[in-house]
Amino acid sequence: MPRFSRTGGLARRLGLDRNPLRRRTDRIQACLGAGLLLAFLIGAPFLAVAAAHWAGHVAVAEQRAQRAWHEVTAILLRGAPNSVVFTSGFEGGAWVPARWTAPDGQAHTGQIEVSTGVAAGTRVPIWVTTAGSPTGPPLTNRALTARLVLAAVTAVALLAAVLACLARIGRWVINRRRLARWDAAWATVGPQWTKRFWSRG
Repeated sequence: MPRFSRTGGLARRLGLDRNPLRRRTDRIQACLGAGLLLAFLIGAPFLAVAAAHWAGHVAVAEQRAQRAWHEVTAILLRGAPNSVVFTSGFEGGAWVPARWTAPDGQAHTGQIEVSTGVAAGTRVPIWVTTAGSPTGPPLTNRALTARLVLAAVTAVALLAAVLACLARIGRWVINRRRLARWDAAWATVGPQWTKRFWSRG
């Protein structure tokens, strides 16, 4: 198939051809759709890069702060139950009291999460801050990469959602104008058709 024919077919499907039967609102709607599509194709890569850069900056700042964290050994003061079932029906770990020593030598006692079925007196490694408060494990490079990907995908998805909302609003406005013009045209032509119908009847 010639390239000219393919191009013409694409323009006809998008409503951008010079068909004299197309109304002005049809062309406006076609241009609006093409403009929003172009905005997505141009904006999505830049927005994804910007979101990933921002997420990376935040993650690197977190990693710097987490360098002061330490891994210590906590001793369970009470055994964990054999199973814990949440109201949602899923099983999970149990929170039990434990004792540990902070990096500054201070003894601490608090609740930590452990696997079910662990007996009292068991030694469990945990991560703590410089103040001795328990915290999660430091951010790994794999988790950092996952954050970057998630930030980029979320940014592109939000851009697509915003543009889709704009498309719906634009289509709604154009359809209202289209219906208003149809009503105006029928108000002009309708009485003439009615007179012809009754004159023939």
